[in-house]
Amino acid sequence: MKRYLIDPKQKWLKANLHCHTNLSDGCLTPAEVKSRYMAHGYDVVAFTDHEILHDNSHLCDENFVALTAVEYSINDHADFWRDEKCIHLNLFSRDPHNTFHTASSVRNAGRYYERFKDEFRCDGYDRVFTVESINEVVRRANEAGFIVQYNHPNWSLNTREDYMAIEGLWSLEILNYCTELETGAEYCPGIYEDMLNHGKRLYCSMGDDNHNDGGKDFGSYGGVTYIGVDKLTYEEVFDAMARGNIYCSSGPKIHSLFVEDGKVVIETDPAVNVVFTSRNRRFMNRAGEALTRAEFPLDFVTEYFRLTVFDDKGGRAHTRAYFSDELNQ
Repeated sequence: MKRYLIDPKQKWLKANLHCHTNLSDGCLTPAEVKSRYMAHGYDVVAFTDHEILHDNSHLCDENFVALTAVEYSINDHADFWRDEKCIHLNLFSRDPHNTFHTASSVRNAGRYYERFKDEFRCDGYDRVFTVESINEVVRRANEAGFIVQYNHPNWSLNTREDYMAIEGLWSLEILNYCTELETGAEYCPGIYEDMLNHGKRLYCSMGDDNHNDGGKDFGSYGGVTYIGVDKLTYEEVFDAMARGNIYCSSGPKIHSLFVEDGKVVIETDPAVNVVFTSRNRRFMNRAGEALTRAEFPLDFVTEYFRLTVFDDKGGRAHTRAYFSDELNQ
């Protein structure tokens, strides 16, 4: 029996899950960001301003969803911020009107607190850069109805010891487009595989981290997460994200992914290669000309598999990891 993992009958919404506006250190208003992203074919933007969680649901309409979200830092509070050890997390809220910043502290809000102190609410938890504190932040966020994305581990100079200790994550940001353009070091599928191979169960996603400095579009429209829904509503978008009905891409689109008769089949935009990964095993499917379909056996998969599609312009599309017990349900 054919079982779709990426179903072509669904709407696959184009989303940017990492975005800054002039509510924190970005240069454009949320409305201006919405206008620019819609002009580039986007259906969803998560407004992840630093430390202050805003309800931007007034921007939602029949063609666009504005996700209520925040980028949340956990620092060791060195004398100069560039010397700090840090971890950055995006928290996405199930409830678009929930602006209670769980596990927040005024200290971490820094310069934004004075601007928004009348609406800033927190539960008094003063987070610090320790394994215990990081996991407490994620736990409190999950309990309050958020899913948590781990952002740009290379920019944050995080080590394997740091990321292996985090529990309860929804996703790893495997491409932070703006930082990748600036440093060449923020495309990190290897970290995703490392986490998977050591028992972490999480998805992968991409985002722009756009700030639109000077009102320009540097760092925009490059790290896309596609979300599969039946209709465009806030609730459906969040639910699809939470259950992993997503894939991400810096170029090619995936048209379908299904399991049938002991194999997995993927159909895509024209590609130069498709790579099937299962734990430390890789199988490649190359073609001398444009490849739009590839299939791989599943008989040896014990824990998970995922696929990567390469186009001729250097773009890559990634499925999330699909775990064996999911396929047996």
